[in-house]
Amino acid sequence: MNSLGDKIMRVLLVRLLLVLYFLSLNSVSALDIDEKLTLRFLKVSNSKKTVLINRGAEDGVVVGNHAKFFITSGVIARGVAEKVSPSRSIWSLYRVVDPAEITDGKVLNLKIASPVKITDDPSKSMKDEPIPAGTDKMDMGDAAAEATTTSKINEDEQKELEGMGLEESGRPAKKETPAKSTKGKESKEVSIMEETPVHGGTNKSKNWEVWGLLNLDSISGTQTNTTSTTSVSKDLTSSKFDFTLGLERYFLNSDSFLKDVSIFAFLNKAVESSGLDITKDTIDWLRFGGGAFYHFYNSAASTNKIICFGEFRFGGGTGTLTSSSGTSPDISAKGSSTLILGGLGLKYVLINGLGMRASLQYYNASESLSYPDDQTVKNTYSGPRIEYGISYRF
Repeated sequence: MNSLGDKIMRVLLVRLLLVLYFLSLNSVSALDIDEKLTLRFLKVSNSKKTVLINRGAEDGVVVGNHAKFFITSGVIARGVAEKVSPSRSIWSLYRVVDPAEITDGKVLNLKIASPVKITDDPSKSMKDEPIPAGTDKMDMGDAAAEATTTSKINEDEQKELEGMGLEESGRPAKKETPAKSTKGKESKEVSIMEETPVHGGTNKSKNWEVWGLLNLDSISGTQTNTTSTTSVSKDLTSSKFDFTLGLERYFLNSDSFLKDVSIFAFLNKAVESSGLDITKDTIDWLRFGGGAFYHFYNSAASTNKIICFGEFRFGGGTGTLTSSSGTSPDISAKGSSTLILGGLGLKYVLINGLGMRASLQYYNASESLSYPDDQTVKNTYSGPRIEYGISYRF
């Protein structure tokens, strides 16, 4: 009897210890609404609808938690916890504001939020629909490791992830199931505006930009008329229609100073009219060249923010002049031109790539025109001007 009693006591004691153990595992309090955590994306699916993060039950994360993922510039996504282990969790993202920021190894924060409430008024909140989990297969090999040595996934954690439904590298991952619709009295309305980065964001996935710039200016200069016997200089004024089409290349993913620099090539079409005494000269120019921008206020990758830049541009080309006066037939001449300018300006780019820009420049152009009678006319124009236009980044 004593032996049987001892066995029963041992069994009860073991069970009690197991109960205490599981209670200790659950003793970590769940995160409350508006609590924040710093985290890292260990793995992001191709569709960017599913992410694996380095926070789990030990940090208070529980299945069904809703959260906003954000960086200093604003909210980039909103999601719900699908699977949780002690040190890892898998989240389905059902609203993505800035896809470019959802990448492997990204360090950011999450803020626990209330589930989205159902409403018939689309102006007040978002509809609570079944949340689509990502269908992409996650490779849990080296790509899933964090950047720091202390947080790499070890063998024990790999087994832990397998228990959550993810397989080792080389084996197919189990299909993720959609999260259940979250309807409850505790649900609160969430404004759509709350999900939008008010102060702008960044987009490093678009490194090309095409732009068109226009200026209508009147710049003063001098004209030198040279023949075999005389050389005469006179002041003149040039009124000009000037349109420039450019293609710009950024280096937004660079870790060096190049991330703030862009280079560009341009094609310029200008129709220039100038008057000297009773003579009216019209020149049709076609010029091309290149240059660079340096962005010094806000990153060149910024969206919904003003970006300040400095500019340098140079180029050259050819043109045809038609000279007319009331007393003699029209005269034609061929010419060449060079230009150089520098300036300061502003850019503003929307998240969809559309943008606008304007700049204040100091412009200098030299022109040389050869007439049929061996007469050479040289024009030099210089002065400030304003250029403005639109752009599209892709």
